[in-house]
Amino acid sequence: MPLQNGNVRIRPVVLPDDVELALPWYQDPEVLYYSEGGPSALPYDRDRVERMYRYLLQKGEVFIIEVAIADQWTAIGDVALCPDCLPIVIGDGRYRSIGIGGKVLDLIIALAKSRGWDKLRVNAVYSFNERSRHLYTSRGFAEVKRYVDSEGNECIAMELNFHNTS
Repeated sequence: MPLQNGNVRIRPVVLPDDVELALPWYQDPEVLYYSEGGPSALPYDRDRVERMYRYLLQKGEVFIIEVAIADQWTAIGDVALCPDCLPIVIGDGRYRSIGIGGKVLDLIIALAKSRGWDKLRVNAVYSFNERSRHLYTSRGFAEVKRYVDSEGNECIAMELNFHNTS
């Protein structure tokens, strides 16, 4: 069942059907730069997108992000809710930096709380990914660790503890 926040909703991913929807997102250089850690990230093919979704589904839940456009829901990205990661991708560049990520994160936070989770964790936000860092901190996530990944990128681990939020 989809969860909705105004003109934004998330619905469970459907495999293999949604792989085709997501493929352009994971071939976008901007998505790859901020999600894979720099300009050398290679575009995903169909198999890699499906493997990624199946991997995330073993750890938690994966949702397609949709926006209402002219009375129709249009897929623009994805989000996963897992105990140790919370990746959000706004794959369609026309919908970045206009508040959709915040609406999605609000839905995910509410879902995790309703399931009895006591916190959410983001293991790796690249320090150069200002938009993601701002998104998470705007919803109460706090930095818990900085480290350098195997590619030499500085990463930030963040957490949101629900007992510290209203």
